[in-house]
Amino acid sequence: MKNWVIIFVLAFGLQLSLYAGEESIRAFRAIDPIQLEKKVPTGYGHVFVQAGRRYSIDPLLLAAISAHESGAWKSRAARNKNNWMGLMTRRGAKSFGTPEESIFYAAELLNRKPFKGRNTLGEIARVYCAKSPARWKASVIQWEDELMD
Repeated sequence: MKNWVIIFVLAFGLQLSLYAGEESIRAFRAIDPIQLEKKVPTGYGHVFVQAGRRYSIDPLLLAAISAHESGAWKSRAARNKNNWMGLMTRRGAKSFGTPEESIFYAAELLNRKPFKGRNTLGEIARVYCAKSPARWKASVIQWEDELMD
């Protein structure tokens, strides 16, 4: 009986840790910026990698959030306000001097309140998109998969 319980606990615990690891945003994932460059706007593959490295955020996840929030970098906020990350103020889309500035700002923001202590995509989805976190999360995952191919 003891052996069965130990095996069950180890197997169940391993499944939970693998699942949690799949969604972790806090681990820097080594990714080739040249490969990422093929999927994001020219010159920005290295920006996502640098921001991810600086703030210990998965750079592919940053790029996926950016792709989702900016409508594949074509939204009005992305074009007119350099807001590639879908960040809002009380008066609308936040304005940035450059797209790079918005990427680094978002990466830093993911390490502050209200995101601090939220370590999975599902947890940050509830803050990033309170109205429809499940849909937001699914879209970001879809973008992440597309950017990995």
